[in-house]
Amino acid sequence: MRHTYLDGWYLPGGGVKKGEAIADALHRELAEEVAVVEATVERVLGVYHNRREGKDDHVIVYVVRAPGDALRGADALEVAEVGWFALDGLPAGTSPATLRRIEEFRLGATGGGCW
Repeated sequence: MRHTYLDGWYLPGGGVKKGEAIADALHRELAEEVAVVEATVERVLGVYHNRREGKDDHVIVYVVRAPGDALRGADALEVAEVGWFALDGLPAGTSPATLRRIEEFRLGATGGGCW
């Protein structure tokens, strides 16, 4: 997905709200960002520590399957564009972290460590 406020393509995601379960945050963010309301979590790809931009976050990346072509932009204020792409046909401007996560998925690896 491409945000309205950042350059480049990213995986959908967001923060966990206070008192919110991680699984609930995953489904909320999928609905908010790419309008996916039915999704099956296959596995956790990795857990990463992000200290960029003055943050001290933990990022959990899930491998999720959604039925059919259910993908579309949901929040027009936040989401400029969404799309499905072949692993060997990612759009120019895909963020370095997104490329690393997709490569881990492609190799069947489980990631972790620094974002």
